[in-house]
Amino acid sequence: MRMQLATAATVVALACGTTAHAAVAYDFEGDLQGFASNGGVFPVTLDTIGATSGVNSMKVEVPGGATFVGALTGNVTAPVNDPPGVESLVFDLTIVEEFTGAFADIGITIFGASQPDFPGGQLFGLQAQFADIAPLGVAPGTYEITLDLDSATNPITFGAGESFNDIFGGFGTGPNDLIPTGVQFFVSKSGDAPVTFYIDNVRTVIPEPTALALITAGLAFGLRSRHR
Repeated sequence: MRMQLATAATVVALACGTTAHAAVAYDFEGDLQGFASNGGVFPVTLDTIGATSGVNSMKVEVPGGATFVGALTGNVTAPVNDPPGVESLVFDLTIVEEFTGAFADIGITIFGASQPDFPGGQLFGLQAQFADIAPLGVAPGTYEITLDLDSATNPITFGAGESFNDIFGGFGTGPNDLIPTGVQFFVSKSGDAPVTFYIDNVRTVIPEPTALALITAGLAFGLRSRHR
């Protein structure tokens, strides 16, 4: 029985090792792909510093007095535009000069609209701000940042602790599913210093259905073996 259970555990372990793949959503080659400042007028420009895929990156310069702003695009690329399925956003973050203020963090907000037949009329400008954040007040360098799209409040049902996959869907997927209309990197910081950073190679983490099937098969095998 021990050998059979070990085999099942191996199947599960192999499946867990291939549960997701990454797809590039924004590479900033040629243009900003719609990204601009939101919540204040500040520069969001193309640059070459921090380019980890191709030759361009997105440079965001947040002034000292700003405390909560973002770089927002209405260009919602695949697979964010065809949910559910996205678990995380991964991007390369470059810091050239260390932030000298009290705190500065970066996170993700996804904007959306309700279904066209939503009771009372379709709603726009709805947003889900996800709890996972990363510090901008780090030593100069380039960092691979993974932000999980979970622990947000659903703006339709007001359910707490929901993920991107819980909140968003496509046309007709459910009466309370939001349709994605915008992707934002938000900056929450103290107003005592400016912060400048560079983002490149933004990709999504998507679970592999085949891996999930392998996990299920492995668990089923383990249960049968234990029964025998």
